[in-house]
Amino acid sequence: MNLQKYTNWLKNKSLSANTITLYGIIIKNYQTKTITTANLAKEFQHSLKTYQPSYLILKREILKSYAKYKQININWEKITKIIPQVQRKFFATINESELAQLKRVKFERKEKIWERNNLILDFLFYSGIRVSELVNLKHQDYQDNSLRILGKGNKVRYIFLPPDLISQINPYSADYLFTNCHGNKITREYIVKLIRKRTLLAVIKKRITPHTFRRSFATLLNSKGARLTTIQKLLGHSHLNTTANYIHNSYEELYLDYSRLWKEPTNQENINAYAVQ
Repeated sequence: MNLQKYTNWLKNKSLSANTITLYGIIIKNYQTKTITTANLAKEFQHSLKTYQPSYLILKREILKSYAKYKQININWEKITKIIPQVQRKFFATINESELAQLKRVKFERKEKIWERNNLILDFLFYSGIRVSELVNLKHQDYQDNSLRILGKGNKVRYIFLPPDLISQINPYSADYLFTNCHGNKITREYIVKLIRKRTLLAVIKKRITPHTFRRSFATLLNSKGARLTTIQKLLGHSHLNTTANYIHNSYEELYLDYSRLWKEPTNQENINAYAVQ
């Protein structure tokens, strides 16, 4: 198998460089193997003693991608049944107050850089776009009151922005929206470091990544009463279940419901409970 051809195929699907590298590491072991449903079922069954279900799920998804590329017909339902079902982990989100904390702290020496970085955080939080989408944004992508996003798999979607962010855009410019001191577009790696440094300085005891902002956007919209289908379209998800998982596995959302067990009832709640009796 020519691994480079498969890598190029993945690049056309707008996957991140880190994701493509991970796919390559896994698929490299299958260059000389015959991939059939029976062979994979036997392999996954044997792997249950060695690997965690989360790793096997990831490996299944990578192999599904490769099988699609090679046009190999596999009964993935049979493979899925072998892997133990695991409840999805809680994930961290941030609220607007924590966003403000991140924007107050500063490691940047130049005021302009600090302000630009604050704008990056705002864009991630209030648009829900992926960091790979953000670094490729150009001013001219904003037309007719919406922002054109080229997402995964070269799928195009349109999103809205709050007035404060719209005011930062010049739709007549062909430049990238976020550039460094040399006029080149900001890199994904820079934004990852930016968020890590700001989180440490703000003393927020959470693991915050660029994707945390995307999940936070979904959770914020849900708390404001937005329809799930609206959130799905703005995030560019193909499946509604993916969007639901973003919201329903939020640590803050789940803990808020759980903490009601110890919440002291208000006088009105006591009155209502008495009236029912």
